[in-house]
Amino acid sequence: MRIFDRKGMLIIPSPEKKIVSNNKKMMVVKECFCQNGHNLISNHVRFKGFDGIFLKIAGRGKEGFLGISPIFGDECHISMGLDVVSGEIPQYMCPVCDVNLPVYSICSCGAGIITLFANAKANFSNCIGICSRYDCFNSSVISNGELLSPTMINCSEKKSGLSAYEFPH
Repeated sequence: MRIFDRKGMLIIPSPEKKIVSNNKKMMVVKECFCQNGHNLISNHVRFKGFDGIFLKIAGRGKEGFLGISPIFGDECHISMGLDVVSGEIPQYMCPVCDVNLPVYSICSCGAGIITLFANAKANFSNCIGICSRYDCFNSSVISNGELLSPTMINCSEKKSGLSAYEFPH
């Protein structure tokens, strides 16, 4: 391994890159809930063989549904019954009880980050946050009050407090 680059600058390896490149596991959300305890994982939408996150959405006087990949970091999603334009901020609701999903913070794009709870008790210390702006893929996982990054996926379910699969890809 070289110590200096071709310009004579010292090369300092980034441990973050090493962790990401050696990460052979992905996290798949098995359960997430609205604040009233309804599970938002549904077999109505499937991504890479896994049941997806199924939400009701509304905008411009119309309603539809949005399926989101349950794989942490995967940007796949599909809208059904409502043509959502990139950059639009629809309302996100539970498809069972029609309650608007709560916003716990503001995204860097200026839209609200909606909350999907990791358990039926609706605790903001264990939740998944997804930007409400359509096609802004900013998301986060908060476990036991700590923000998890994609490099922390190797943590076990017991440590994270989230229901998730870990599997090699």
